[in-house]
This record gives sequence, C-alpha cells and structure tokens, in this order.
Amino acid sequence: MKRNCHLLFYCVILMCISSISCSKEKEGFDKYILAQFPEKITYASDYGGHLQGITTDYDDFIFWSHTTQIVKTDLKGAILRIIDVPTHHGDLAFYRNKLYVAVNLGKFNEEPGLADSWIYIYKADDLSFIRKVPIPEVVHGAGGIAIHNNQAMVVGGLPNLSSYMKNIVYQYDLEFNLKRIHYLETGYTRLGIQTAAWFNGFWYFGCYESVQNPEGKVLKVSMSENGRLILADTFDMNMSHGIIGLEKDKFLCSNKSMNHMAMVVTLKH
Repeated sequence: MKRNCHLLFYCVILMCISSISCSKEKEGFDKYILAQFPEKITYASDYGGHLQGITTDYDDFIFWSHTTQIVKTDLKGAILRIIDVPTHHGDLAFYRNKLYVAVNLGKFNEEPGLADSWIYIYKADDLSFIRKVPIPEVVHGAGGIAIHNNQAMVVGGLPNLSSYMKNIVYQYDLEFNLKRIHYLETGYTRLGIQTAAWFNGFWYFGCYESVQNPEGKVLKVSMSENGRLILADTFDMNMSHGIIGLEKDKFLCSNKSMNHMAMVVTLKH
C-alpha cells in the first residue's frame, strides 16, 4: 500500500511537471533546428483571400492564417491540417498551445462604428475552435496580434485621413480586458499595421508598401519602465503577410511580392 502511494505521488509530480512544460512560453528555436531551418517555405496559393500572418510553436509547427482558412504545417511547409474560418481572419499568435487570431467581421479602415473586432481562439493541436471574445475597442478593424508574458498586443486598420498620423496598439490581458491603448509616432502607414510578433525583447509590426513607404515598413517597438510602448527603430522592409523571429535580426516573413513563399531575411537599414 505504501509503495502504491509513492508511485501515485510520483505520477502526480510528473503530470504537474509535464503540464507546466507544455504551457511554458517558448521564445525561440533551438540551435539544432535553426541550423537546418529552410531559407524558403512554399505555401499553397489556392486559399481564400491572401496570407494574413504566420506564427510558430518554436518546436515543430508553423501556423498560417489566410483570410478564410487556417493551415498547420511542419517546419518545411508540409500540410498537416486545414480548417475553414469566417472572413476576415487576420494575423495570429501561438501562445501556450493555443492560437489567437485577430478577426474583423465588419469593415476595415473606416471611422469608428463600422468594424466588428474579435479574437478567435483555437486549439493548436487540431485547430478546433475554443471560443471568441469581442474587442470593440479596436474601432478600425482588428488585423494582427502578438502575445508575450500574458499580454496581448492587437493591431489593425487605420483610416486614410490626415487626422490619423499615429498607429494604434491595443494592449489586453489574456481574458481580453483592455489594459492600455498605445499611440506610435510612425506617421501614416497604409491601412495601419498588418502583422505583429514578439521576439527577443521587442514587439515587431509589419506594414504594407505605399506611396509614403514604397518598400513597406517594419516597426521595432520597446516597452518603457512605466509600460508605455516606444518606437525604437523602423526598417524599410516588407513583412506585411507574416513575421516570425528566428535569431538576432533574422526573421521568417512573407509579403505579396514573395509569390506564395515565406523567406528568411535579415532586418537592415
């Protein structure tokens, strides 16, 4: 009887350790994986809309959000699972075995009142739907999300009006209670911010190419001691269809001109 109690005790401890390990936030790929990481990953072109964002578990999988589909692949792009989703699913984030997707069921890039912004949450293992949470504060349409340390940064559209010269980042906890609204001194970027990622101590935001920014724009953002987001740097590069940090200034990213590929690039001025 005593031996059985000891076995039960050790089993409980192992289960607890396993649970903690699975739910821990992983912040980068192991060196072994990086050493063999492909320079290019091709993804299919026959999805609804276009690629909106990419994310990873930093172990085995990449998750691709298209406007009306979510796709799970291995690190070489082999498809493992596809689900259909309501339009418009935007950029997504993997966090502790769940996928969080920025979704707008209304209009983008308009004055407040026409967007219908949500976060849809899925299980990462089989892409089954868990729940959706309204985020009405994102008044120009939710389009992207990144998560770190239980804090979600949600980005989205921006009207093409002279009064909108700052990009907006909405900070939430993981129950999607609004904590703070940040205004970045970026100048106007076409349709606001499209993609978001957290990597190596910074938040990164990808913006479309435009007349003002013909090569696109990547915003590198830090957080001050008082919790305010500060624009640390900008790059004339295009990561508007997805961002995943790899190492130092190397990222896996995509944009329209990459022609259905995600590619490893280095941030540079």
